[in-house]
Formats: sequence, C-alpha cells, structure tokens
Amino acid sequence: MVHEPSRSRPSTSAAGRAYLDVAYAEKDAAKALGARWDPKARRWYDPRPPSPGLERWTARPEVPELLPGEDRTFGAGLFVDLVPRSCWFTNVRSCVTEQDWERLRRPILRRAGHRCEACGDGEDRTAGRRLEVHERWHYDEPTGV
Repeated sequence: MVHEPSRSRPSTSAAGRAYLDVAYAEKDAAKALGARWDPKARRWYDPRPPSPGLERWTARPEVPELLPGEDRTFGAGLFVDLVPRSCWFTNVRSCVTEQDWERLRRPILRRAGHRCEACGDGEDRTAGRRLEVHERWHYDEPTGV
C-alpha cells in the first residue's frame, strides 16, 4: 500500500468553517445545533463560528499521521495478535473518549485511503459496513511485556 506523506489538516478551512470533533454517536445533536457535514473533509464543521452550543466539539489539535512509537513495518493485512489475558476486552477505543477516538481514527483512515487494509473494501454505510481501526500488539513472553 502506498502511504501519503505526513501533513496536518487545519481546524479552520479557508471558507471560514471551524471544523469540529464530533463523535458519530453525537452527530444528530451537533446537527440540531447548526453543525454541517463536509463530505470531502469527512468532518463536521461550524458554518458561522462560534455558534452557541457547538463549543463542546471545538477541534483539538490534529494527531500526527505517524503516531509516536508506531511501527509501520510490523506487518500488513489481517492478524490475530496474541495478547496477555490481562489485556483481553481492552483496547485504545475503550480507554479514550469518543471525541479522542475520532481524532485518532481520522488520520489512520486517511492514510489507508479510506479502505480496509486487509481486503481493500471501502466504507459502505448503506450496507452497514463502517471502517474502524485496530491496534497491533507485540507481546514478549520472556519479559512479560
């Protein structure tokens, strides 16, 4: 897979839109308060900032395209990673807010071309297929880390 070079995305566009960090579960509430969807940027925005009620979704700084400590040579495709029992049913998504999960998810999906890196399919919400991101684990059995 060819990866885009790292580049940051502004929180405010040239059109005067202030991009927002709206979790999928909160999209209807944001829309009711005046937020609009930008299909090209795949983000919600405030069309006339600052709009009352939309402050809670004010965009935080962007996450870098390559995350600190991330090893992109760790493999590609679908993997079953063995993790210690103490980590079962725990993942990054369950340990951060929905707003922060969207911030982490956005650059990773963008880097993957909004396609599944295992099968190449894109998102199709009409078919109920939504793309997510996952972590890769390396467990060193001798050291227990």
